[in-house]
Amino acid sequence: MMKHNKTFRQRLTFRLQQQAVKTQQNLSLILIGFFMSLLGIGLVMGGEFLVYNILHRELVALAGVIIIGIGCLLALVGYLSMSLLKIFYVITKDDQPPKK
Repeated sequence: MMKHNKTFRQRLTFRLQQQAVKTQQNLSLILIGFFMSLLGIGLVMGGEFLVYNILHRELVALAGVIIIGIGCLLALVGYLSMSLLKIFYVITKDDQPPKK
């Protein structure tokens, strides 16, 4: 049995093409990121008005900022996968199906 060794570039291209056609997963990433950002904003604002201990208020705000950052990162990955990877897919896809 012969192994079919692919270069790193071929494997990366294949993975990016696979991600480009997963529209539902990419949209889910955008929505999860959006709602995580809203949750983080809620923590920052809620901590300001509902927590009386200064240390606890700052810790809640820090957690909120971290959640906002993670949410923005997820939304960005989903958005780039839906837009730029679609263009990449159209440019790099083969016209013929791969031979087995």
